Amino acid sequence: MDLYVLDSQLRRTEIVDVYKSLIWTERYSEYGDFELVVHDSPTIRNLLVPDTKVVILESDRVMVVETIEGHEDDEGNDTVTITGRSLELLLEQRAAMPAMASLTTRSKWEVTGVPGVIARNIFKDVCVDGDLDSGDILPYYHTGTITPAGNIPEPSESVTLALDPADLYTSEKKICDTYRLGFRIVRNADLSELYFEVYTGNDRTSGQALKSPVIFSKALDSLSNITELTSLAAYKNVAYVFAKNGSLKVYADNVDESVSGFDRRVLIVNANDIELPAGAALNAAMLQRGKEELANNRVAIAFDGEIPQNSSYVYGRDYGLGDLVELRDTTGKINTMRVTEQIFISDKEGVRSYPTLTFDLLITPGTWLAWPAVQTWREVPDDTSHEWADLN
Repeated sequence: MDLYVLDSQLRRTEIVDVYKSLIWTERYSEYGDFELVVHDSPTIRNLLVPDTKVVILESDRVMVVETIEGHEDDEGNDTVTITGRSLELLLEQRAAMPAMASLTTRSKWEVTGVPGVIARNIFKDVCVDGDLDSGDILPYYHTGTITPAGNIPEPSESVTLALDPADLYTSEKKICDTYRLGFRIVRNADLSELYFEVYTGNDRTSGQALKSPVIFSKALDSLSNITELTSLAAYKNVAYVFAKNGSLKVYADNVDESVSGFDRRVLIVNANDIELPAGAALNAAMLQRGKEELANNRVAIAFDGEIPQNSSYVYGRDYGLGDLVELRDTTGKINTMRVTEQIFISDKEGVRSYPTLTFDLLITPGTWLAWPAVQTWREVPDDTSHEWADLN
């Protein structure tokens, strides 16, 4: 895995192919990062100065050198560790607000529409049209996308969002995390073109027939060195939203209003900044606030693991960020997981890659959402009279 330095027009110029280690991480709905550890030398110091843009062939993301730290390794050699984040960090340097003149009359940016369209439009207003200042415009930006659209539908319900004064990155991430969208700034090879994409992935589970399924399982030798995290510590499924002129109970997605007892986890949301009079507009605003806060308190279930070098699954070909894939364990449990991170590592042990899979839907064997754990695909009846109820 080679690291390439970009010139001022985002074209590859120099190559760094001798180093101790390189870790490159890209993510679904936040910026990625990289870490390069290399022997210290004047050449490296002059080549990788802060704000240098770098890429690898395995990714269409651009990373920016931010920090350079010299130190001595265990063998007494002078080394330097160079770290940085992906180009989405630029959004942290932009304000997510309408034209400055309107700031004297309102403190929030109110926008209405479909969530994905809102996420694209606020980027366009700030970084393409330069509504706040022409200096905010993203260099080398091109309209459209270069990545094929995913087949997972974006949320289609129109919403009204009241965005607090914040940087553009925070606003984009808040919208995308709430509605399970991804966002990224990608580079089109050496053509001096950048694209901003709000996107979803593809459904690659065994319950669909449009794409070849991707099933990660130790038993299938498609994933090894698995690390698992499961936590309900922050999970909430009901929000009590208290605004200045009213209150509302808001339930998390797929949670029935009858949830009670040990299963009921209440989140108190102080929404005193919502000052609308009682009525439909206030209820809509409180509902939106409750959904946003519950999105920050979901069940935390995540897996990562190493993809064996002989795996049939190749990142970028068989799966990508935002895709829904299956994770199966030895007990028959099937988790529908979203690919939220891909890590590339190159060091003395060789080149390898790791996906991070985040919980999307838990399927329990024996329920209507899954095949029985004791039944295999070849045992399912082939006739057209077959019903899901017959699979109990």
